[in-house]
Amino acid sequence: MAEVLFITPNIHGALKEEPLGTMLLATILRKRGVSVDVLQFYHFGDAEKFEAFLENATTQILEKQPKIVSFYTRCDTYHVTLKLAQQIKAQRSDIWVVFGGPQSDITALDTVREIPYVDFVCCGEGETTVYPLFSSLIEGEPDLTVPGLVYRKDGEVVCNPRPQLIEDLDTLPEIDYSLLQYTNAHFLGGVDMFPIDVGRGCPFGCTYCSTKTFWGRKYRLKSPQRIADEVRSIHERFGFTSFLFEHDMFTMRRKQVVETCKLLKQLDFPVTWRCSARLDCLDEELIDIMVDAGLQSLFIGIETGSARMQKLINKNLKLEHVDPMLSYILSKGLRVTASFIYGFPEETEEDAAQTAAMVARLEKLPGVDLQTHLCTFLPGTELSSRYMHEMTASEGYSDIVRDVALSHCKDLVEQHPVIFQHLLEYKTPLRTKLQHLSVFFQMWTHTKPVYRYIYERYPEDGALEMYYDFAADNAKILAQTAHLPTSQQLASLLKEDNFIKRFENDENYDIIQDIRRFKLAQTSEEVAKGGTVTDLYCFSPRDLERCARLQDMKRGRYIVSCTGRPNGGVKVEIFRRG
Repeated sequence: MAEVLFITPNIHGALKEEPLGTMLLATILRKRGVSVDVLQFYHFGDAEKFEAFLENATTQILEKQPKIVSFYTRCDTYHVTLKLAQQIKAQRSDIWVVFGGPQSDITALDTVREIPYVDFVCCGEGETTVYPLFSSLIEGEPDLTVPGLVYRKDGEVVCNPRPQLIEDLDTLPEIDYSLLQYTNAHFLGGVDMFPIDVGRGCPFGCTYCSTKTFWGRKYRLKSPQRIADEVRSIHERFGFTSFLFEHDMFTMRRKQVVETCKLLKQLDFPVTWRCSARLDCLDEELIDIMVDAGLQSLFIGIETGSARMQKLINKNLKLEHVDPMLSYILSKGLRVTASFIYGFPEETEEDAAQTAAMVARLEKLPGVDLQTHLCTFLPGTELSSRYMHEMTASEGYSDIVRDVALSHCKDLVEQHPVIFQHLLEYKTPLRTKLQHLSVFFQMWTHTKPVYRYIYERYPEDGALEMYYDFAADNAKILAQTAHLPTSQQLASLLKEDNFIKRFENDENYDIIQDIRRFKLAQTSEEVAKGGTVTDLYCFSPRDLERCARLQDMKRGRYIVSCTGRPNGGVKVEIFRRG
């Protein structure tokens, strides 16, 4: 039994996907004597088998006999969360259903107005409000004065003023990790970097990002000593030495980052870690200091290769600094994930061509992992506010929003477009033309030597032209697989990539065909049956640069090795013969 049951939308059971905020709220309640439990979506089964998923979830939740069920909400699974809340209320109307998290926060008024089975939405930071609200609900007398509370009263929606942001994050308790319910495979197997909440907020004002709406552009970091203490505590309990520092923009306050690195170096065990940063909040000396303290990889949002678009989206990176800064970062042995967004409403074909060219250029750098996303209109952003009245329902969604059981929840999306504006489409001729650009670059990633070789046959900075040819040649496959998850769409394309047939008279076409037919086609059905795109490789990382070009493969006489994986995928690696 549990008086309060928290539900998190962790579909795959990966530690890095667990919302740390929910774990912290559960910790606070437990310290105050409230009976608390936490369940993740993955406990309920496969969300694509939706009826069974809902049935399992409802059974497991009601077995706990909670007085309150509190859902952490994200845009990618909001429809699933709402369906589950509806089921709970239908079977136990006396249970309080409370929503928190970014998606319900940003759509709180519309959610409470339109969704009768959601009793309350809690907005803002909940660490100071969770106990007053939940203790009153347990007693059956809701405290409607709690800051940040959105609720119904006499047929009207009431929205209380948001709670004040917590100035000193060191005052928050350490998370009670005994609340986690992971198997060894998910948690103690050492696959994940252990996530630590090191701060909150971002002072910048990018037009496509909703972070500033949640935190009011107020930037906060935990103290260096607190971060080091949490690293030590987690290591002593679980043995982890690799950590993911959760913060949208960790390197904003240089002095604090330097001091954190100093304390990390003083720990009596080796530490590696990953963080997110802006390129204009890094310098060579700071990178050296972070690397010396165990920095292993960086996530950096570049977003666009167009100087004009950098200004229009209020990102304002100086693009001439991108290549030298990335080159220096890579020279220190770090890995970098560089993220790009395309299809902004104001974007022109020239802007898109500049972005595609930058992605293609960075793809050649060893140690760079690339992400490309069709612009999604997230609630609470300037873009969404500006274009909402022109948006329409769509069958296709940006890859930033995972297609989790959407086909089972179309009624919700159609009935509540304002709540699900991230699933709507702003149609322009260019966005339509660019809709498969992300898939194109993923194909490039999985067949690097082939696509690199082909790119050399296009004009300088001709990546967008190459994409248009790819999309035209594979139009039928792309149309037929548009509704499928990305892994299955890629499996179909890998099995029959009609784009490469343009080069059937090329002297190296036999190797191109070999990669497509022998090394990749054999894996595509297995990937479609259950593997993910990350289970499919052309090369092991060690061999990638040695066979980066088709000519290298021919000279080195590479052979293929196919290895089955427990989840049904197949790992494909190429090794030098003899």
